Amino acid sequence: MRKTYLGLTGAVAISAMLAAAGPVWAQQQSPVLDAAVESGELPPVAERLPSNPLVVDGESVGKYGGTWRMGMRGGGDNGIIVKTVAYEGLVRFDHEWKTVLPNLAESWEVSPDAKEYTFKLRDGVKWSDGSPFTTEDIAFTVEIYKDPNYAAGSWIDSTTNPLTLDVIDELTFKFTFEKPNGMFLENIAGTDGLHITSLQKKYCGQFYPKYNENADAEAQAAGFTNWALYLQDRCSWGFETIRFSNPDLPVLYGWVIDQPLNANAARLTWKRNPYYWKTDSEGNQLPYIDNLDMRVSESIEELTLLALNGEIDFQERHIATTVNKPLFFDGQEQGDYHLGEVIPSSSNTLVLQLNMNHDDPVKRELYQNKDFRVGLSHAIDRQEIIDVVFTGQGEPFQVAPRPESEFYDEELAKQYTEFDPDLAAQHLDAAGLTEMNGDGIRLMSNGQPAKITVDVISALRPEWIDILEIMQLQFQAAGIELELNNIDRTLFYDKRPGNDFDAQIWAGDGGIEAIQDPRYYFPFSDESVWAYKWVQWYNGTKPEIAEEPVDWAKEQMALYDQVKAEADPAKRGELFRQVLAITKEQFPVIGVSLMPNSYSIIRNNLRNAPESMFNAWLFPTPSPMDPVTWYFE
Repeated sequence: MRKTYLGLTGAVAISAMLAAAGPVWAQQQSPVLDAAVESGELPPVAERLPSNPLVVDGESVGKYGGTWRMGMRGGGDNGIIVKTVAYEGLVRFDHEWKTVLPNLAESWEVSPDAKEYTFKLRDGVKWSDGSPFTTEDIAFTVEIYKDPNYAAGSWIDSTTNPLTLDVIDELTFKFTFEKPNGMFLENIAGTDGLHITSLQKKYCGQFYPKYNENADAEAQAAGFTNWALYLQDRCSWGFETIRFSNPDLPVLYGWVIDQPLNANAARLTWKRNPYYWKTDSEGNQLPYIDNLDMRVSESIEELTLLALNGEIDFQERHIATTVNKPLFFDGQEQGDYHLGEVIPSSSNTLVLQLNMNHDDPVKRELYQNKDFRVGLSHAIDRQEIIDVVFTGQGEPFQVAPRPESEFYDEELAKQYTEFDPDLAAQHLDAAGLTEMNGDGIRLMSNGQPAKITVDVISALRPEWIDILEIMQLQFQAAGIELELNNIDRTLFYDKRPGNDFDAQIWAGDGGIEAIQDPRYYFPFSDESVWAYKWVQWYNGTKPEIAEEPVDWAKEQMALYDQVKAEADPAKRGELFRQVLAITKEQFPVIGVSLMPNSYSIIRNNLRNAPESMFNAWLFPTPSPMDPVTWYFE
């Protein structure tokens, strides 16, 4: 076997050396736990920590105490919880989003063919109820995921590259994949890794018929149709919002639920986990901060006001809009905070995805015509949008890897971004739109006006409406009608399997994590809305609507299969550049401008919080920046 991570560096190395030498330093705990230890309710901190705690240090050794205040958007805002509390997988990313580091797994080995991954868990890690975290919990999780009655859906129960689990001992287990899985470590270092470490057998097993013959009857008595729905309600499967409504659920996070999230909750609060398994290099059990207070509000304005009044200690989610930036800049002294830098992973402020698999054969042919897409792109005055909507921040940009990415290609990023009405007209003519009606709108081959109805969720990003309203006028000048269909998020997703849309809008995910999330570069996932039926052919997830892709897309799929199988990062990169070369040639989706850097609100007395950080779902900021080491001065 090839050892991928057994040599430790930095804080992790300190942890390993101290463990090898024995407990040579005094372990400390938060004073709020002292009474519980003295009364015997809790064991001493040395007994609550693993033999080899993960050592994590901030810039300075912290002080215990305080409450971190933030705001969340209603009961469905699982993102802020995952990105603050729940990022505890087998492995994790470093602060620079470059290296995979140990976490709950203290070491691992990978076979040369990248099919076998053997992990060793950290000895002595405990769930928040004090029970040991062992391979028994890993095995239970795999068992649940593979049960056809429990429809979770992840890499654990994948049909495209099935895995088997071998439990070697209480701390060691091996995943064996049917096909090479060269990107597995990078994938589980992100949010996908949270599935496998989220279900405790001792607690969640009581809802599963194999371990409780009365599980179905108890589920029905609790008001659920069957055990699977009851299990989902009590345990969920990683990071769904429902998971944070159950304060009885044991977790491995730095904080545990105190006041749970429910339909009427005004706030979701957390208290420190006395069994958390990380320390600083002086032996102080983390986290430093005792409590979290997440104010629940559907109003961005209310959350903005809280921040301006100094009632939010650290946050960028929801409130860090372009419109708000002047307010927050001017309010720094009064609110006793300052602004940090947030580098987005998104490549683009808006991605226009035309439905190349449209049920209408005329629209399908038109949307698959590259000249049509190029014509639309040249019809966009991107600088006007940047100046009006983003106060001059950003630059014309297609959907492409960002300049910070190793896959940045200036030609791909800048092609067809020039505002040129004459060139737009030439390409639209070449796409067959040579005739116009009395209103100056070009006519499709069936004689109908060329109208694109675009689905958008303004509640998610209000600036999308501003961008589209400018694009409406610009497209109209080119002879294309753009109709805005502002809908809620549930309907937005529900329309996809039914193929009931002309186009949809999103931001440009995959700007930095291009190789992990290539949704706009080829038909990769259900988020590749521009070719949803081709995606089903590739992934085999919805065979009833699958459609064989065109040759260039199939070539990309075959190349990406090689990417996933390749364990050598350099070879992976070369293969992925071939995928991007086809993207550049085919130009599947249309972008507007490079997503400008955002900002965070940081209270002036908060220490160890990052002054600069990346922001992404796969790098769920700020969790990878170790909030457990933050403290109040």
